[in-house]
Amino acid sequence: MAAGFDIVNPIARVSSADAALASPPKRIGQVEGLRIGLLDNGMPHAADFLTHLGAAFERRYRTPILMRRKGFTARGAEPQIIDEMASCDAVVTGFGV
Repeated sequence: MAAGFDIVNPIARVSSADAALASPPKRIGQVEGLRIGLLDNGMPHAADFLTHLGAAFERRYRTPILMRRKGFTARGAEPQIIDEMASCDAVVTGFGV
């Protein structure tokens, strides 16, 4: 018996009513003075990457950094962490290797 597989097309079809929700966010023009959130997703080396990135932002743009680590890699961040990240102007999450 031949093994089969499904091909999944990741392109979403969005109704015109929801098009505004599907559009990408505006790019940040100027970084100086913005509050940057760094969310460590718990993967190996994510903290190393984000610590380095945070130091570069502080040095180059003189911007305040908020760094948090979520509890478990396979789960979403806790509501308190999401609320803290929502207070930031931009958020970067780590990926690790």
